[in-house]
Amino acid sequence: MKAVLAGFALALAAPALAAPAAPAPDHRSALLESSDGWTFGKAGAPLLTEYASFGCPHCGQYAAAAGPRIDALVKAGTLRFSWRPFLIFPQDRAAAVLTRCIAPARRLGFIEELMAQQAAIRAALTAADQDQSLRGALYEAELRGPIDQAKVIAGQSGMIPLAARFGVTKAQADACLANPVHHAWVSNADMSARLNGVTGTPTFVWKGARLPAGTPDDLLALLPQ
Repeated sequence: MKAVLAGFALALAAPALAAPAAPAPDHRSALLESSDGWTFGKAGAPLLTEYASFGCPHCGQYAAAAGPRIDALVKAGTLRFSWRPFLIFPQDRAAAVLTRCIAPARRLGFIEELMAQQAAIRAALTAADQDQSLRGALYEAELRGPIDQAKVIAGQSGMIPLAARFGVTKAQADACLANPVHHAWVSNADMSARLNGVTGTPTFVWKGARLPAGTPDDLLALLPQ
């Protein structure tokens, strides 16, 4: 009995184990959609805006070099990031429409993945253009208008399976691409960029001031450390 009591006393005297720390919040899921584009991150953090084309190789270079840092800063709540679509390449409309149909918490990740898959998307569309049947289908869709064109491009480029990895089924992607409301939003965002004087991509705005043309390293040097 004495041994039992002694053990009980030791148990009482032992320090309680600290509760595991709560995980830090992921601010990438904080999404604000406006008529111009999407803004991700914690309210009040410094704002970096990028006008970008999903098919622009130069944008892809910036995404590869600066994207991981931007993603980490947005996640930590020390940066807000606004993505504003600018239509240049045939795949841009389909990519922007599909992005609008991704759940808010995963939308920034989908944008990043689209940029990472630029070369694969471009190669798939080049291969489709070399196939007479596929080229004919795209030509006919283009004649029917931008909605049908986007649907065909999304199918030929591999964007639909990519969207499935982010929670959008093929049926949902097809419905998304056929929805004129999404297309109108993308067209309005593109027009807004042009009315703001944007003529090429990427165009960056940092804390309200448009940045001169530079390099990814120049952009990284401006961001919070």
